[in-house]
Amino acid sequence: MSGFVNRTDELALLGRLAASDRRELLVVYGRRRLGKTALLRQFSVARPLAYYSCPLSTASEALRLFTRELARTFDDPLLARTRFPGWSEAVEYALERCGRERIPLVLDELPYLQRSAPGIDALLQHAWDGHDGAVKLVLAGSSFSVMDAAVANPRAPLYGRRTAQLELQPMTFDQVSGFYRDWTFEQCAVAYGLFGGVPAYAEQAARHESPADAAHALALSPAGALYAEPEFLVREELRDPGAYFAILHALAAGRTRPNEIAQDAGIAHASVGKYLDVLRRLRFVDRETPVTETRPERSRRGLYRLADSFLRFWFRYVYPNRSALEAGRSREVLDAVVFPDLDAFMGQPYEEICRQHLIADANRLLGWQPLRVGRYWDSRTEIDLVAVDAAGERAAFVECKWGRTVDVPRVVRRLREKARAVAPFAAASHRYLVISRTGVDDEHHVRLA
Repeated sequence: MSGFVNRTDELALLGRLAASDRRELLVVYGRRRLGKTALLRQFSVARPLAYYSCPLSTASEALRLFTRELARTFDDPLLARTRFPGWSEAVEYALERCGRERIPLVLDELPYLQRSAPGIDALLQHAWDGHDGAVKLVLAGSSFSVMDAAVANPRAPLYGRRTAQLELQPMTFDQVSGFYRDWTFEQCAVAYGLFGGVPAYAEQAARHESPADAAHALALSPAGALYAEPEFLVREELRDPGAYFAILHALAAGRTRPNEIAQDAGIAHASVGKYLDVLRRLRFVDRETPVTETRPERSRRGLYRLADSFLRFWFRYVYPNRSALEAGRSREVLDAVVFPDLDAFMGQPYEEICRQHLIADANRLLGWQPLRVGRYWDSRTEIDLVAVDAAGERAAFVECKWGRTVDVPRVVRRLREKARAVAPFAAASHRYLVISRTGVDDEHHVRLA
């Protein structure tokens, strides 16, 4: 399957801003391949946009292309023959005319324009401040560092002008499964584990017969479209990719604590925190604390995990086996390395699928709506998911089992024992659930398959 899938909330936000009777400056950002451009183009189906995809070019060439796009938007032959003296005049004209005709002006891939035409932020700020009409300006880009500097830095020209922001997130399992309409639940779950919620990856994977075929063709084959994707992502955002690659590989191998990550990556322990903070800001890595922590940002119990499923797959199976893959042994790597490890690999993504399901269907599964849902661990105990209500009076303890056979009564007995160790919720009303793909008939079992 191909085409545009989901993103209904995001389209609704764009519609509200475009219809408002005041000036709107929307910043749309997020890592590459999440569908920012596809979202904006889908929005243009319902209403006209002055849409400009900024090229990485010279300032004069970028200006020529910008003028051409304006002429095309307004169907204006005279404008097509016009040459603006510079970007200042072009931006002033674009905002004035777009505001007058109530057409949003979209600058997609703004970081490229910032490189091609240094000072463009100040020109946009000057033109924006000079217009009182209901002009709509949308700035979109993938580079977190540049977009952050453009609108979030107090010294940036556009600081304080944005009226809304939209950080495009990976799709949930249910959303991204819209690409895999002919696949079984298990195939969709494995595809989610391998490619995550990135629509560009899902669209390509769905063209294959199975997730395994997709992984082989797209990621394990040196000719595959995603074989070098993580290298591109990391190198575009970071100037010193070597240390980051080592850290990402350590995380994919299951290292979760800073000292373990530093040792595995061969990086000084004093420096690893700085690298991890950068990876978190880029949304490549999550820092997770037990669900019981009331001040997670100050907790010393934080663990680190790869936030992106495809990065986890790539650094676990592609990165350490590149010599074999480039020697033409991709099928061997798939059969001898990936398949035997797949059930272990799927534990984390299936847990995330269960978490999403628990939140989405909480009223039926629990009878109440949780305020927080997350993992719990201490030195002796680990629980896949704990859900707690706003008052802390009700708690649900959940184990997620990807395996094909599950002894539900035994798991529930163990859950009861582990729940006693979770002191903050000891007095709460408890609920125990086991979520698995098996067909067990038990009051504590939820089949998700």
